[in-house]
Amino acid sequence: MNQRNTSLLLSPGFVLGLGLLLLNDFVLKQQFHNAFTGKLSDVAGLFIFPLFWTAFFPRLKSSIFISTALAFTFWKSSYSQGLIETWNAFSMFPIGRTVDYTDLLSLSVLPLSALYARRAVFNVLPRSGVYACALIAIIAFTATSYSKTTAYNNEYQFQNSKAEMLDRISRLPLHDVHSSHWETNNDTFEINFDSCNDRAKITLQEKNNQSIITLREIHFRCPSGGDSRAMLEFFEKEFIDKLKEEQVTRSSRVKSIWAWPVDKSTPQSP
Repeated sequence: MNQRNTSLLLSPGFVLGLGLLLLNDFVLKQQFHNAFTGKLSDVAGLFIFPLFWTAFFPRLKSSIFISTALAFTFWKSSYSQGLIETWNAFSMFPIGRTVDYTDLLSLSVLPLSALYARRAVFNVLPRSGVYACALIAIIAFTATSYSKTTAYNNEYQFQNSKAEMLDRISRLPLHDVHSSHWETNNDTFEINFDSCNDRAKITLQEKNNQSIITLREIHFRCPSGGDSRAMLEFFEKEFIDKLKEEQVTRSSRVKSIWAWPVDKSTPQSP
């Protein structure tokens, strides 16, 4: 291992990117809960991730950057869900991500990272410092994909038919709803938020021409926090309370909503 190459991990650009990633994941996301902090982790992570591997395998630099772009695209797509579920079923460290194709805009930082790798000035620094920075980087990479799932069974009743509730729900997200059948045959929904409260899973049922929304679970994405009561309060404020408004409008916190046809395995209300 060439100590000159691994010293890239203590270069100003890498250290700055690593510090920004840690600051955003552990502090800024919980403080501001907005789209900017969500994208900032992707940008900082994509800048330093290929630099990390280039430091150890400099001859594979081109392959590392190409693989990073392909892996990030796959990770942010719905096709990675099966892999995530398999990992979470056998791992003590759950991971997660939100399917949002606007996150792919963060790939534009890769050319800048490649340029930095080519022009960075390498200084031979203490090996202990390099390894310490490498360990911190690994912690940062895993923390940014951290996911915690908390189960709930909270019910919320509305004086609206299911069709009317579907219409109200469809007005909330900043992006279009994701469903090939956004009709009354939907009963399971995933609400994606711009927040540490990454997403919530709900079911929608109708009884006596009234609607019942049941909160099933909330996925928390930040590596610190995750209090179940605080998560519930956020969900009620940003989703349930919005649906109670006379005129439902788009919410700055609800990014998108995914819907699926009726799940026969979900018990129906009597």
